[in-house]
Amino acid sequence: MPDNYLLKKSSIMENKSPIIIGNWKLNGDTNDFRQTYINDLNSLFKTSMENIDVTICPTSIYINEFVQMTASTSLNIGSQNVSAFHIGAYSGETSAAMLKELGCHLSIIGHSERREFFNESNLDCNNKIKQLHQQNILPVLCIGESKNERSNNTTNEVLAKQLSESLSDINVTSSKPLCVAYEPIWAIGSGASASPEIAQETHLFIREQLSIIFGKETSNQIHIIYGGSVNKDNAKDLLAEDDIDGLLIGGVSLDPAHFNQICDIANSTYSTYISKINSH
Repeated sequence: MPDNYLLKKSSIMENKSPIIIGNWKLNGDTNDFRQTYINDLNSLFKTSMENIDVTICPTSIYINEFVQMTASTSLNIGSQNVSAFHIGAYSGETSAAMLKELGCHLSIIGHSERREFFNESNLDCNNKIKQLHQQNILPVLCIGESKNERSNNTTNEVLAKQLSESLSDINVTSSKPLCVAYEPIWAIGSGASASPEIAQETHLFIREQLSIIFGKETSNQIHIIYGGSVNKDNAKDLLAEDDIDGLLIGGVSLDPAHFNQICDIANSTYSTYISKINSH
């Protein structure tokens, strides 16, 4: 890792610890699997993970169980979704206040699968961010373009609209933070991750859009993480890019050994970065 990269990245990172999120999606429906997973992950965390923020997002009915199982660890537990409403006749919904009571660290919103299968809109995302901010839970706003949209060179247009509409009237502060997850839809579950160069180019565009919305100083404080067929083989190269502040991991997060390897990579990469920055 060259020094010029470290010095350049320092102007963006500003000592932000990388965020690593494991999204279990609709998996983990047996007690033995969940208990074994946590036991394995705890034993695999032999080195300190103090340099990174690691969160696992199981399905909602297991959040309380996971919070209890990880109480003595540095692992955080998050939600894959949250209601756009606070209280009322909204069957099947889970409010931000309920997630807060359970001990949720963050909540993913606007994932491409929720947009596609449940018609989740940018307005829905906007309302969900506001609900999460009221409970001091970190919103992880997912945005991304389809294969056709990238092929038609409309990626930037699509992302700009998702950001502007989802973040309308949102105030980002130290007590009301925000994380944006860029997840190219064409890469999710395909095994074909965006190249580090493509991911960085898009993350830089997102950073610029956030700067327009919130100002440069606030933009530099917002984590922009990458999701889309992330694994132990591409994690290091992705994290080495200037504007990639963490990773949103899908399928391989169900494998504790694989997930741990990615966390190790993120932890050691950031530790090296901090050491070299402090030496300059």
